[in-house]
Amino acid sequence: MLGFKSMKLHKSLADLLAPAYAPCEAFSGKCREMRWNPAQGHVPRGFLGAAGTLKEIELVLVFAEPGDPHEGETHEGLASAYNYATFGFETGKDQFHRNVRAILDSCWPELSFRQQMKKVWMTESVLCSTKKEGGAVSAAVTGECGKRYLKKQLELLPDALIVALGSKAQNRLRAIGVTNFLPAFAAAPPGCNFSGAMESWARIPIELRRNK
Repeated sequence: MLGFKSMKLHKSLADLLAPAYAPCEAFSGKCREMRWNPAQGHVPRGFLGAAGTLKEIELVLVFAEPGDPHEGETHEGLASAYNYATFGFETGKDQFHRNVRAILDSCWPELSFRQQMKKVWMTESVLCSTKKEGGAVSAAVTGECGKRYLKKQLELLPDALIVALGSKAQNRLRAIGVTNFLPAFAAAPPGCNFSGAMESWARIPIELRRNK
């Protein structure tokens, strides 16, 4: 990340997420099964965008949960998690990042990545890593994280189009009472490689235009 220029997350969302790095109180309760190890990259993470005002945000992309950290990834808190996500998406670090970039470019082809980050908020339905990448997450955890963080994020953005990428994100949104979303295939493997994935992503810019 040498020479990488960071962005600044909107204060309202930063304040909402900050308690997750205390660390989050739920680690000693319902979320004992999730991983907290900043030295190995395991902190709440996977969110990005909201680099302008909340009113500028037109689109919310909800993913499942963060995968395993990259080799050498470490974190000190919210700022490092946000900065690393910026680096990953801006450079197209892996297939997931590249797929999301393609979605963003289809929505705002005339804008640069940094400009797009004022138009979108991307987040996870569960902010922490599971013990096994892609493994099951208990209903207790998804409910706790959903009520503590996800639902409150969405309440800050009532006019934005919500897109749930993958069945995990879709089911977790429904579990906390959020049903006004556009379902689409996951942007990460294996879901992104299924037949129909690209067609589902192609609906996003269409619905975004309708939502304006």
